[in-house]
Amino acid sequence: MRWTMEDLDLLDEKEIHQLEKRVDRLMSVWQIQNLRGNAAVFHDDQHIGEQRRELNALNYPGVDAEGILEFRRKPVVDSLEGNMLIHPLTTPVVEVDESNTKARGVWWSLGIEGLSISREIPTAIISVGMVPGAHVKVDGEWKILWGAWQRTAKNEYHAGWVESMIPTNTRPPLTPEQDRQGFGRYAYQKDRVRKAVPLPPESDTWNNFPDEWDQNWMTKAHL
Repeated sequence: MRWTMEDLDLLDEKEIHQLEKRVDRLMSVWQIQNLRGNAAVFHDDQHIGEQRRELNALNYPGVDAEGILEFRRKPVVDSLEGNMLIHPLTTPVVEVDESNTKARGVWWSLGIEGLSISREIPTAIISVGMVPGAHVKVDGEWKILWGAWQRTAKNEYHAGWVESMIPTNTRPPLTPEQDRQGFGRYAYQKDRVRKAVPLPPESDTWNNFPDEWDQNWMTKAHL
């Protein structure tokens, strides 16, 4: 809808207030996209030595701040030479609540990696995944509450994902069970019918799931 100054002059105070709230929420969507974009660029900065401002809501009630910081301190590779992690984000779907203090979102991530574990020649990897999560406004600034990259497919460049599925690189290495409970919970399996999860948040997501820690919105558990 296109607005003119004459249209705005006809609005009462309540209608103007509603428009201002709508604009504020639209601005939040832009800020959250920038927040997640920064997280994608620096998502592995503890390994590649980059410095960045804090993007997570470490002081928010219920956040395991020490666990987050401990995870960052763990070296995943012996040598950074030849290693690369590029995971741009696409197709953002973001829903901000009416109070403009909480938001949910899901992005697709199409990435390329050069990855080694020790000092062997890095492996060229194609990775496809999704980034679901929740965000909260802390002291007027949006922060990531929870949500990390979830693998859909990750395979060697010269091999197909049907035959080559590389788990997330951690120390100590994840067992298949741990991987299925973590980064690989939505990963492709050639002997399974793939479900379209995690789903993006719907417009009524905050009415159906008001708790910012609730993850059932990603699977439509309310249906």
